[in-house]
Amino acid sequence: MPRNVIFLDRDGTINVDHGYVFKKEDWELIPKVPEALKLFQQAGYALAIITNQSGIAYHYYTTHDMRRLHDFMVEQLRQQGITTPAIAFCPHDRDSTCDCRKPRAGMARHIEEQIGAINYPASWTIGDKVADLGFGQALGTHTALIRSSYWQEERLTSAPELVVDSLYEAAHNIVTL
Repeated sequence: MPRNVIFLDRDGTINVDHGYVFKKEDWELIPKVPEALKLFQQAGYALAIITNQSGIAYHYYTTHDMRRLHDFMVEQLRQQGITTPAIAFCPHDRDSTCDCRKPRAGMARHIEEQIGAINYPASWTIGDKVADLGFGQALGTHTALIRSSYWQEERLTSAPELVVDSLYEAAHNIVTL
């Protein structure tokens, strides 16, 4: 049976975006993220993190560094009762024509390999950048965009279903729909 999934951007959605976060010393959960993730899980959604990591292509850090941070992140969340069954990343630079860099939807294949079939029309994509919105729209998921300095609402060429100030606000709205 296909699963309902919450596709989550990482930097700026789950953790504070300090720019090219790859060391656990720089890892900082955004307030109320654990509560938001618990709301999603209690509502029956699987959590999937999808993240562009161009710092790998630019040689700021290695795939090993990023995986080590992801292991740390998963453990931090596990200690708060949150299961993160799937993570996918794009290691390519911003100008890449790969199919995995958001807004292209190639990372969804990697998520499916980890958790099985996905019910895209009942799933959500949440992030703080227009590329996250494009990813969700390419997949046919519902979309929520967290307000950030990366975009301006009046300049969006395509509207998300929700515009929110935080992941917690998104979770509260989604689980009470």
